[in-house]
Amino acid sequence: MNLENGGATSKSIFDLDYASWKIRLTLAVAGFFFYLGVFIVCHQLSSSLNATYHSLVAKEKVFWNLAATRAVFGIQSIAAGLWVLLVDPVLHADKALNQQNWSWFSVATATGFFFFENVAVHLSNLFFRTFDLFLATHHLFAFFGFLGLAVNLKAGHYLAMTTLLLEMSTPFTCISWMLLKAGWSESLFWKLNQWLMIHLFHCRMILTYHMWWVCFWHWDALVNSLYLPHFALFLVGLALLTLIINPYWTHKKTQQLLSPVDWNFAQPETKSCQPGRANGQIPQKKQQ
Repeated sequence: MNLENGGATSKSIFDLDYASWKIRLTLAVAGFFFYLGVFIVCHQLSSSLNATYHSLVAKEKVFWNLAATRAVFGIQSIAAGLWVLLVDPVLHADKALNQQNWSWFSVATATGFFFFENVAVHLSNLFFRTFDLFLATHHLFAFFGFLGLAVNLKAGHYLAMTTLLLEMSTPFTCISWMLLKAGWSESLFWKLNQWLMIHLFHCRMILTYHMWWVCFWHWDALVNSLYLPHFALFLVGLALLTLIINPYWTHKKTQQLLSPVDWNFAQPETKSCQPGRANGQIPQKKQQ
């Protein structure tokens, strides 16, 4: 276990014994319940304060709360990802093997978040009889990927923290969808947010190329430090992101800028040729 700790954070909240199963499990469980709490608080606040939220159907309310929860996790992920890319010298020194206390904290809590995400998505799919293959695949790979890191004391954390930076677009996706449901798709703010979000999706694709570069240059160390099924899962997931998921989502978000429709829910309804629909909602919702 090549865990190095900067002296400046020796007395911080990150200063825990991460070699202990109990500590890692506790942080993962804490991550799960923290983001479950964010989901519940978002529902309570939106129910009390937001008129648009009241106009949504049940499955859209669930998506609204999930979007807000993902946005909060996205902020945590952006902080971790930018820190590893721009600041942290320890993880840069050995991208295959080095660890930090703060990166252990991020790995454990992210494992809890992705477990929450999978539970929420699949329960929602069962209840509303819907299924988003790309989203389900993305979060399933993410959960097993971070779970593999959480149980492996030898694995380095550079690639894991870089993977978290792929969530850079999540807060902007949340803003885009909420404003779209509120009927603000013609506003300058929505369009600027959409442009920025599309730019970040392109940045995600560049980031995946960087991750491939790290894998190729540190191949032997990664093979020796990661369990083979875990490394294979990571490579398959990275390939899916690079070749299919990122290009698909970038295309859909660009398409949404040109034609502001909620394609998460509106597509089946547009086939029925119902008049007067815009922004993925009926006229009374659009007036909110």
